[in-house]
Amino acid sequence: MIFEIFFFIFITFFIRLFPRLIRPLKIDTDTWYHISSVNSIIKNKYKIPKCNFGFILGGNYDYPFFAHWLTSLFVGSKILKLEKYISPLVDTIYITIGFFYLKFVINFYSIEIDNFTFKYFLLMIFSLSMIKISTGPRIYSFTPRIFGELFIFIFFISIHLYFITNNVYFIFLAILFSALALNTSTFGSQVLILSSCLLSILLSSFIPFLSFILSIVFAYIMSFGHYKNILLQQLKYSYKYATYGQFNHPAVKNRNKIKQYVLFSKYLKNREFKLAYSVFMSDLTFINIFYKNIDILVAFFVLIFAKNVDIFIFSIFVAFFIIFILTSFKPFLFLGESDRYLDYLVVFSVFIMIMYLPTSYLYIIILFQVVLYLFTLYIFFNSSDNYGKDFIEIMNFIKDNIKNKNDYVIHGILGAYINYPLSVLTGLKSLAIETNYVFDLAMNKKIMPNDRIYTNDFEYLYNEYGVNIIVANKKYLYSDMKYNFDKFEVLYENNEYIAYIRKK
Repeated sequence: MIFEIFFFIFITFFIRLFPRLIRPLKIDTDTWYHISSVNSIIKNKYKIPKCNFGFILGGNYDYPFFAHWLTSLFVGSKILKLEKYISPLVDTIYITIGFFYLKFVINFYSIEIDNFTFKYFLLMIFSLSMIKISTGPRIYSFTPRIFGELFIFIFFISIHLYFITNNVYFIFLAILFSALALNTSTFGSQVLILSSCLLSILLSSFIPFLSFILSIVFAYIMSFGHYKNILLQQLKYSYKYATYGQFNHPAVKNRNKIKQYVLFSKYLKNREFKLAYSVFMSDLTFINIFYKNIDILVAFFVLIFAKNVDIFIFSIFVAFFIIFILTSFKPFLFLGESDRYLDYLVVFSVFIMIMYLPTSYLYIIILFQVVLYLFTLYIFFNSSDNYGKDFIEIMNFIKDNIKNKNDYVIHGILGAYINYPLSVLTGLKSLAIETNYVFDLAMNKKIMPNDRIYTNDFEYLYNEYGVNIIVANKKYLYSDMKYNFDKFEVLYENNEYIAYIRKK
């Protein structure tokens, strides 16, 4: 039994790590911000910095800090080499805790389940809700999201274990891990407030919501007051997202509009499958859920017709499907991708499927999930690196050959407007801003004429911010935006990228 558990734990970790072993440079854009934050905490002697080092556009470091701080302690300056291992490790811990939690529940209710370990780990290892990769960083790049999901899961199961054991210890555990989640993940705080409120209503108990409220106090205490800054900035960011972002940001402004469903059908009819897939993944929530969260959907439909269901598990499903529907439409798109809320049901979904479905059905579901997993790998392996070998090469050249680094500010003409990797890889100051202030940047039309592209007025960037090195992905130099490099000379060039330095 013990050998079997350790074997599945190893397989869980390997399945999550494998894609990055094959594509080590495929690092998500947001991950560079998190790497920068870890480095900044180390440079600040493991204290919370006022701002990420090298971010010329400023803003305060009001991002939830705990995952960054914890990573700085255990990984330290080797973050670039080890970041690909972090999320698979945390995810494996998550799945393992889920196993022992369900074993406790099964034993408590004296339920007999054949081959529970085998069924549980196979369903979890290939759960599309956990390993989907097309909607942002999940497990293939370092992200605090994974830490937040782990802490929030422990919050939920602690509340559940309190209800079935009446052991007040679990309330304290729930408060602790809710507080850790608040100091770890911005999205996690939204999950906690919405779900705890709905759970208290559905369970007719003040315990979930009161535990969350008390965790706010504890989050403030354990952060020595820094959580106040996190909370205030998140409220400001949410307000800007609600009033500006969800109506203007390309990633969300068309979500679930009827015209997008029509456009998807048109692309399919014309066999423009790449365009159809792009619209499908980004905008068609009520269709792509059958891909992104198929395991959750199966469990929910089983739950509707099941008998003698644990009231907490039933209530948490109802709560999160209410949240899913609520956050799928304006004016609540600012609360984040609706399918991400359903991810928090994954362990409970596996429990429902194992409890109520025949073994033959489970194997069909596992086979279906394996096929979808292989499809996600195909997408992952055949998509381009966000930056790639040529980008790393040009960054290393600048790092090794630019002396007096304080005299230089670097800017990128890249696929994303975020300059986070530039400071990390070169050691130079860069035209970057703290992540919670990106809407301030987007609304500054002098520096960003639209929401995705920086200005091509290099004189303005030099006079205002001191930008004197520009790195460009060559394919973006031939877009509608025209660039004039008359006052620059080539510093370095390879197949995909070119670096310019301002003439003296």
